[in-house]
Amino acid sequence: MHLALCDDEQVFLDILVGTIREHFDVFESETDTYLSGFSLLEALKSGVSYDALFLDIEMGDIDGLSLAGKIREFLPNIPIIFLTSHTELAIDGYEVSAMRFLKKPVEKDKLFQTLDDLKSMTRGRKGVIIKEAGEEVVIVPSEVLFIESDNNDVRFITTGKTVVARMKLTDAINLLNSVNDTIRRVHRCSAVNMSHVARIRDREKDIALDNGAFVAVSKSYLNEFKDAFREYVRSSVR
Repeated sequence: MHLALCDDEQVFLDILVGTIREHFDVFESETDTYLSGFSLLEALKSGVSYDALFLDIEMGDIDGLSLAGKIREFLPNIPIIFLTSHTELAIDGYEVSAMRFLKKPVEKDKLFQTLDDLKSMTRGRKGVIIKEAGEEVVIVPSEVLFIESDNNDVRFITTGKTVVARMKLTDAINLLNSVNDTIRRVHRCSAVNMSHVARIRDREKDIALDNGAFVAVSKSYLNEFKDAFREYVRSSVR
């Protein structure tokens, strides 16, 4: 995992790097530190790639919230973790889709939990290969919104494309869950990704996804899905 840490206090950065190294094996992570928000921004624009960014909200040259807004313009999905001494600023962080806020001085157990969650997310961004019309296509399971079967075909509806493969729905679910275990069946012919569920509508008997789509859920799967989704939310929100 490649992490960028941005804070205008070198001592704090040194402590944070040391704590991260306590948690990860020497081969599991690499950390780059930045004392300036603009230097991090320049590195990202030049093509340097990171799995996640740790940003101090209060910095001299540019504050972390403004920096995150600029980063979101060209990296809309990269996880951002804010570091702050003022938790009241957390509300503003949701405008730039912050993954988490860690209060300074950072508590070790909360940092470790964040690192574990990032590790799971990074794993979820790995792809699987399926065959569509004789060609091999890469799908990232975490980007799958839902899948549905039609006779002997399965449609994979993702955030950016739709791919159709000749396979069984059960096999498609198992393939996606081998990388990112968030796909759950909601109907005999469909399954949804719990990480994209916005709400479950009992009256309408459907599930609203975060892209505005709705997927019907059958009565026989409703309670089972609700239980799985509650457990997913409990394990995801810290």
